[in-house]
Order: sequence, then C-alpha cells, then structure tokens
Amino acid sequence: MRSASCTRAVQLALFVLMSGVAPASADDRAAAVSALAAARVQVGSASLVQYAGLGDSYVVKQLLVAGVPADEALPGRSLRALHSAAAQGHQRIVEQLIAAGAGVDAVDDNGCTALAAASWRGHVQVMRKLFEAGASASAGAPLCPALHQAVLGAQAGAVALLLTHGADPDQQDSYQRDARALARTLHREALLPAPAQ
Repeated sequence: MRSASCTRAVQLALFVLMSGVAPASADDRAAAVSALAAARVQVGSASLVQYAGLGDSYVVKQLLVAGVPADEALPGRSLRALHSAAAQGHQRIVEQLIAAGAGVDAVDDNGCTALAAASWRGHVQVMRKLFEAGASASAGAPLCPALHQAVLGAQAGAVALLLTHGADPDQQDSYQRDARALARTLHREALLPAPAQ
C-alpha cells in the first residue's frame, strides 16, 4: 500500500504532465490571477465548478495555478468541479482535476459521485478515467448508486462498464430498490443481466 506522500507525489507528477503546469510559484500564481482578472473570472471554487462544467480547460488550468483547490466544494454545498466536468463528459478536465488532487469518490449534495454523474449521461471514457484513478462503483450508495444512475439514463455502455468494475445489481438505493427493480419499473430490463439461478 502506498503512503499518502507517495500518492500525492504521483498525483502532482500526473498534474504536471497532463496540465502542462509545474507546481506554481508565487509569480505563476500572480500571473494566473492577473489572467483571470483580465477575463473577468473570479478566483474561487464557484468559478472552478462553472468552468469545469463548461469545458474550458484554459480557465480551469489558470484557476488551479492561482491556488483554487481541485477538490473544494461550492460554498454551502457539496458540488465539486469534478462532478461538473464528469456530468458534461469533459475528459481532459476530469484528468486535470484528478491530477490536481480531486477526490474521485467525493459526493455532492444529492449523494452522487462524479462516477454517478458520468454514468447517468453515458460518458464511458470519463468513467474509465475515474476508475483508473481509483473510483469505486459502489460509492454514493444508497442515495445515488452509479448503477442506478446508468439505468435511469438508459446508458447500456455505462451499465456494462459498471458491472465489469464490480457494481452490484442487488445493491439498494434509498428507496430500497435494487438496480433490477428500477430497470423493471422503467421497462429497461434488457440493460442488466438476468440474476443467477
């Protein structure tokens, strides 16, 4: 098992490679803040969540260099930039945020992870990146299981990928429904394999 400092060093190295940004010096931070001010972008978590969802990797990069923590939630909420980018399928930004230290299993106000957000929309490539970063197929349960979200979104590819990564179709959500019961309710039984006899 890796130590926390080793894991952080690996994340920092990945951030440098993926974002093209070395650890920010005071001058780099000042330049990023200046560039953001010129673009009329406020430095803070709200901007990071917004621009991650919009897919603006330049602004996301500048916000990270300016010192906005990759995993900081919106004030008074639990929504993070990773949720926003994953929901919109912005793979490059998902990679940037993970490399900068975003928690892949962090939940939003509804108990959903970034994986659940990507599953609902069928962003399979983003889901793969989240799994590579250590995302759990069962995180977010019982409020917002990723498999349930994929069934709700009628996303066959997402369902298949989640099952491959250990999602349990018998896991119940907060309404005591397993994924098969949800699929039956929505007439989407074909999304899930039949239970073993």
